[in-house]
Amino acid sequence: MYVSGSGEKCVIWNYDIFGFDGGRTRQNVDLLASHGFMVILPDYYRGFFITPTDPGLMDHIKKYSYSKLEPDVKRVLSFARSRGATTFGSVGTCWGSFLVMKLSAFPDFKAGVSMHPSHPKMMELLEDSEEEAYKQVQCKQLFMNAGNDHENLFPGGLADKVLGEKLTIEEFPDMVHGWSMRADLSEPKSKRDVNRAVNLYLEFFENNL
Repeated sequence: MYVSGSGEKCVIWNYDIFGFDGGRTRQNVDLLASHGFMVILPDYYRGFFITPTDPGLMDHIKKYSYSKLEPDVKRVLSFARSRGATTFGSVGTCWGSFLVMKLSAFPDFKAGVSMHPSHPKMMELLEDSEEEAYKQVQCKQLFMNAGNDHENLFPGGLADKVLGEKLTIEEFPDMVHGWSMRADLSEPKSKRDVNRAVNLYLEFFENNL
């Protein structure tokens, strides 16, 4: 685990398929922690990472069912509570949105943020019901969708229909999947939308945790 910050309000940051050292993940963890949260970044892959073009991608995703991840989740939450955490939220980018859905079923989780979520495709691969996962969610959700993300994530889609008032959807039509952690910030539209995403998740956690 990478741990930044302290306090009773804890956010579990669930990375994308690029893993523990990918993109701007730790920069965002530190930024969120600087606003008064304990933020924990678990390394579920144990140092491994993969890319979207790797021919082993589908097999990699199939390895990480929730039953495989659950022991690590329990360890992380136990650790957080030992450090004084009482209220939780979660962030997921790409692959990590799968864990946001699972964690948001726990009663002490009060908010979940998913940036360019991948859980619809992942749940299909894992034969894990997306609709049932939404039905189990107990807290408010913020989806920040790239223009090419799955149709279930947009207004009128499955998530909207099941989650209803629990879900806020923010669209980033100029961005493509993965932008929040790895878009080129020298490009004005990317910088604009990355900054917007940061401001949105900070406000969301400040209002809901």
